[in-house]
Amino acid sequence: MIQQFQVQGAKDKYIIYNKVLGKGAYGVVLLAKSLNLGSYHAAKIISKKSLSLSDISNLRNEINIQSQLNHPNIVSMVEAFEDNEYLYMLLEYCNGGCLFQKTQLNGPLREEKALYYFVQIVKAVQYLHTKSVLHRDIKLSNLLLTSDDQIKVADFTWSTSLQGGYVNPQICGTLEYMPPEVISNKVQNEKLDVWSLGIVLYEILHNSFPIVGSLFFKFGISEECKQLLKQMLENDPNRRPTTSEILYSPCIRRFNRHKDLSINIIACSKNLQDIQGINQKSPQMASPLGSPLRTGFGTPQMNDLGSPLRNRQGSSIGSPFNLGLGSPLGSPLGSPMNSPLANFNKRISTDPIRLSAQKLV
Repeated sequence: MIQQFQVQGAKDKYIIYNKVLGKGAYGVVLLAKSLNLGSYHAAKIISKKSLSLSDISNLRNEINIQSQLNHPNIVSMVEAFEDNEYLYMLLEYCNGGCLFQKTQLNGPLREEKALYYFVQIVKAVQYLHTKSVLHRDIKLSNLLLTSDDQIKVADFTWSTSLQGGYVNPQICGTLEYMPPEVISNKVQNEKLDVWSLGIVLYEILHNSFPIVGSLFFKFGISEECKQLLKQMLENDPNRRPTTSEILYSPCIRRFNRHKDLSINIIACSKNLQDIQGINQKSPQMASPLGSPLRTGFGTPQMNDLGSPLRNRQGSSIGSPFNLGLGSPLGSPLGSPMNSPLANFNKRISTDPIRLSAQKLV
């Protein structure tokens, strides 16, 4: 079994390892390493033989959008290129897992910790909306974590650009996070992402999906947070807040005041110890709002590609919907030869083709 191979991109040469990081609508995501810089990346690999015309259109759109994004809470694209058989997208590598895994392993988060992540997510989505981009598939498995506990929004497969403030109705994304206007195929705008943000916040607080119209809140959720959730989960998109209004809501303003106070207390404590000459380390906190450990609710169910499966409805929906019955690289997932590298010989791709919106096959 081949453990690694090399590909030549337009910017660098990369070693692709037989380590699966996830699975997208079109292909598998493997760990890669830059030969020149020594940095690690996530390599999204798509077999050209499996692409339909609609797939090609979606990939062009994904590459065009993600190559123009630059935000600290959004996964960046390093480069995209192709050889005779495969397309490669080299993406920023996040080694902290995703929010789905975190909540499955540790249980629901305390409000302070949940808002610590949520503010980062909203800022990323606010940036997208200022660029007239809708994500359309915001969910816990698309919210990655870095080693320093920062959020990175990933997977722009279903992203699209707003035209005149709206997009053509399309049923796509993930069912549990879809707003009513998407399910009913009605007029859609940036408020569809706001609905998904509401589902995300509720889910990380409760480790379950809300029953819209009859919201249950666990003990300890603040009234400000409850009010914000109700506003984001309004059936009428016109009554939902914008991302800017979310960030200026009483819930987030209270969180920011609490966060600043916690940081100041820690700083003052450290300075006091320095003055007194105490040879003792200050308390180390990954975040001033760190959440306590809870009894785990069990480890997430894993599929053959190592990505968490929520249930049969937890997969993305749309024209390039992958039923997970076969590997994007050509070997059946249930086969003994299910390695993502099983179809690769010891080869090195030469003469790379820079991948653009007009060159995909």
